[in-house]
Amino acid sequence: MALKIVVLIKQVPSNDNLEIDKSTGTILRDGIENIINPNDLYSIELGLNLKEKYNAIVSIMTMGPPQAEFALREGLAMGADHAILISDPKFSYSDTFQTTLILKEAFEIIKDYDIIICGSQTSDSSTGQVPFQLSEALEIPLLTDIFTLEIENHIIKCHRNFGHESQNIEVELPILLRTVTNFNNPRFVSLSGIKKAFERKIQIFDYKTFNFPKYIDGYTKSPTKMVKIEKVEIKRKNNILEGSVNEKIKSLIQIMKENGINNVYSGQK
Repeated sequence: MALKIVVLIKQVPSNDNLEIDKSTGTILRDGIENIINPNDLYSIELGLNLKEKYNAIVSIMTMGPPQAEFALREGLAMGADHAILISDPKFSYSDTFQTTLILKEAFEIIKDYDIIICGSQTSDSSTGQVPFQLSEALEIPLLTDIFTLEIENHIIKCHRNFGHESQNIEVELPILLRTVTNFNNPRFVSLSGIKKAFERKIQIFDYKTFNFPKYIDGYTKSPTKMVKIEKVEIKRKNNILEGSVNEKIKSLIQIMKENGINNVYSGQK
């Protein structure tokens, strides 16, 4: 029986076009270039590698506005078999907690999955919270920082570095895997792949798909609230040294001593 893999991705604004709505604290996404979150490309590639090695079925899923469909089509063009878009005005402004609740609803509909793969963080928020929260919500193990893995008899065997430790882990599926940057080399998208991707149908999950759960409302139920937006500017104190070269050197050495830099190289042995 084929493995069933779901890769979670997110469409994010290109770093060159990042703008914030100061009234809501949310990122502006309309009318600008949006891309697949760079970290998620490694997740897609892992899913496709497992597909090729274990004859798996790979679904790609994202939560976002209707335009996030284009990120899914890129994943289909890379080689994914199926795509799901979770989209509804009720999901707008969801923080990571509400996002996790919505994803949990989606996986309760999917039901049959063996491996969920996601990136470590997104370029538009960088919280890195969803993988850990989703693991708890679905009550399945989460593995991070892996660099090799094998699957045998519904058991995943992997090797990972965790802090100063090197660990060998075996755990029964289903499982959630979190990939990191440079985990692999994401493949290029072919022109034929793009053409086929735009001929594919994308499955839509909206608020009514989940039977209208009252606890889901990104705007009013998200516990995270934007209080203030402030541009951080790092300012440094400048000291202009006057005098001859020798006088400037003496002044610099004195400043270094005053700031706790006591080991001054004199050039003498």
